[in-house]
This record gives sequence, structure tokens and C-alpha cells, in this order.
Amino acid sequence: MMNNIQDITQLWAAQEKQLQQGMRLNTLTLKEIKTHKANHKMRSYLGLNVFSLIVGALMASFSGYFIFTHLNVLHMLLSGSVALLWALLIFVGAILQLEKLYTLDYTRPVIDVQHKLNAIRLSALYFLRISLMILPFYFAYLLIFFDVVFGVDIYILGDTHWLISQAAFSLLLGVLAVYLFRQLSPENINKPLSKWLMQGFGSQAMEAAEELNQLEEFEKYFK
Repeated sequence: MMNNIQDITQLWAAQEKQLQQGMRLNTLTLKEIKTHKANHKMRSYLGLNVFSLIVGALMASFSGYFIFTHLNVLHMLLSGSVALLWALLIFVGAILQLEKLYTLDYTRPVIDVQHKLNAIRLSALYFLRISLMILPFYFAYLLIFFDVVFGVDIYILGDTHWLISQAAFSLLLGVLAVYLFRQLSPENINKPLSKWLMQGFGSQAMEAAEELNQLEEFEKYFK
């Protein structure tokens, strides 16, 4: 009788060990799948930041040259300064995001990776909301475009009524920029408007974090 009980106990222990090994194997397999999916989602965001880095550098170089060649024309000088400031914002923002992306280590615990992804998403939100403040300065780009492409100074050629209409339109864009700036706050990051505005500009971090959320829930369930 005692031998039978010992045999059954040993059998249970062996089955429990096999079950635990199977669970560990399933967890490792799931983690590999989920981290691969998360990494794949972040590749497009990595590419976007590399592209932004290149564009920002080219725009900054062009804006600097434009400023240098228009030092004697105040409105052109100011327009070039606006373009240069925005280009530097793109350039610096891309560098900071790339630093975060390249230090993202998927071998670390899931919760640590999620925190890193959330930090990347939050940084993307900050850069997006600051970038939108360029909207009321669209006229600066209009001046640069006509000067470079057509060799025409539309500020000098434009009549008073047209310039007033442009100022009014810039004011409306300023109101829109302030509204979007306030909507794109960290408190509203999960609201529909913020998610829509961030599509392709940091939404990948949220999608990657959601992949890891499923893994975290699986690990909690089998603990």
C-alpha cells in the first residue's frame, strides 16, 4: 500500500515537473514571438526618425544658407530663422528618439521594456505638440518658397488687403495650434484625438507595448 502511495506521489511530482517545464517553454516561446512583433512595430518608427534626422539636417543647412544670403532683408531673415528653428527641433528630436530606440533592450523584464516604450511614446507626444506650434508661421515658408522657386518677394508685391488676410489666417492657425497643443497633453495621450494625431508618429510604441501587455498577463496567470 505504501509503495503504491509512493509511486503515485512520484508520478505526480514527475508530471508537475513536466508541466512546469512546458509552461516555462511556452512562456519563452510566447516572449520570443511577442518581442519579435514589438520589435517589428518599432522598426517603422526607427526609420521615421532616421528620415527626420536627415531631413532636419538638410533643412537646417538650407535655412542657414538662406539666412546668410538675406541678411539685409528683415522679413526674409526672420522667415529663415523660423525655418531654421523648426529644422533644428526636428533634428534634435530625432537624435533623442534614436538614442531611446537604440537603448531599447527586449531581453530585460517585460515591465522595464514597457516603461521604456511608454517613455518613447511620451517623448513623441511632446515633440509633436511642439512641432504643431509652427502652424501660425506658415507665411514664413510661403515667403521662402516664392523667393527660392520664383525669385519673387510676395511680401513686397502683396497689397495691404492680402497681407491682412494672411495675418488673419495665421491668427486662426495659431488658435488651432494652441487647441491641439492643449489636447496633446500627457493626460490625454489615450484619447481618440491624440491617438489619431499620433498615428505613425509614436503610435508604434503603444502598439509594441500592447503586444508585451499580453505577455505580461500570460506570465501573471501562470505564476
